[in-house]
Amino acid sequence: MRIKLVLVDDNALFRDGVARILKADGRFRVVGQAATGAEAVTIVEELSPDLVLMDLRMPGMSGEQAIKQIRARDPKVAIGVLSIFETDEYVSRALEAGANGYLAKDATPEQLCSAVARLAAGEPIDPMANGVAHNDQPASDVLATLTPREFEVLRALASDQTYAAIARDLKISPKTLRNHISNTYHKLRIYDRAQAVILAVQEGVVEVPGSGSGERTTASRPRDAQ
Repeated sequence: MRIKLVLVDDNALFRDGVARILKADGRFRVVGQAATGAEAVTIVEELSPDLVLMDLRMPGMSGEQAIKQIRARDPKVAIGVLSIFETDEYVSRALEAGANGYLAKDATPEQLCSAVARLAAGEPIDPMANGVAHNDQPASDVLATLTPREFEVLRALASDQTYAAIARDLKISPKTLRNHISNTYHKLRIYDRAQAVILAVQEGVVEVPGSGSGERTTASRPRDAQ
């Protein structure tokens, strides 16, 4: 029987990317998704999942508050914090609220699935030694092959804009945008927009909307092509 999960994050594209990774693994079934803490509390109560993956910073009810409410109603459900890098204080507060472990958003698909399976099996995950640390490969190495324009395209893909809107903002034709997207995917070895969002978050190109009050420093732009 597959493990039933609920994903909670205010970025729909990111949720879709994680859902695809979990579905491809075969051990998991995403039965519900929520964009806010309040939605999460309601959906978890309705669907009774085995595991909840929860972002901490969302508009309205925070992940920490949602964890407290979910835990009060269901002491047995496993809860994993799935978020960008947080301070020890944020992680500790989430664990005190009732989370079973912390999973960084820049985990590889293999690390993510392994950690999710462990959480669902009742194994707590130490956020300081959970094998789901940030990718050690610097952003400059991952993104160095991109031209400045492709870097802009990657950043734009991580937004909620339509392709037509992205083309207008970049002042290029839709056909030219498609060519840039194709080249960007090829260089980064990704295959769709959901993967582009995940990679952009991992490398610090963008911040997930609602994940923090300040502006996150972006990755360095690639040098102009020679």
